[in-house]
Amino acid sequence: MPEVEYLDYGVVEEREWQLEAVSTFEKAAAADLDGDEYGRMAVSETETILDAAQREGLGWSMKCLKGGCGRCSALVVDGEVEMDDEQKFFTRADVGARDICLPCVASPETDLKLVYGVSELDSLEQHVK
Repeated sequence: MPEVEYLDYGVVEEREWQLEAVSTFEKAAAADLDGDEYGRMAVSETETILDAAQREGLGWSMKCLKGGCGRCSALVVDGEVEMDDEQKFFTRADVGARDICLPCVASPETDLKLVYGVSELDSLEQHVK
């Protein structure tokens, strides 16, 4: 079962850490962050990443749960995800160029390092519904 190491984008921004650096997760592990801001969770083969976050009681932003609004957008810093091809928010080019996923329709193929809450990024904010 793949493990997702997650980190809140708000923490990255507030502490001025590098968004796409694996070392940011080392900093987060050493910091005194609560479980909503940083942690690890297992994701079963039958769950999406967002399903697992909800099961763990994490308050990740969401709305449509179908890949249409972009509110749950996350940055994959390390690892691979499989995302539902029927989602309408990102093109394949967007996903490949930005290493972005929608946790509501994405499942990990490997262990992941994921920054959630990136819908607030300037490059995405105007598109989120």
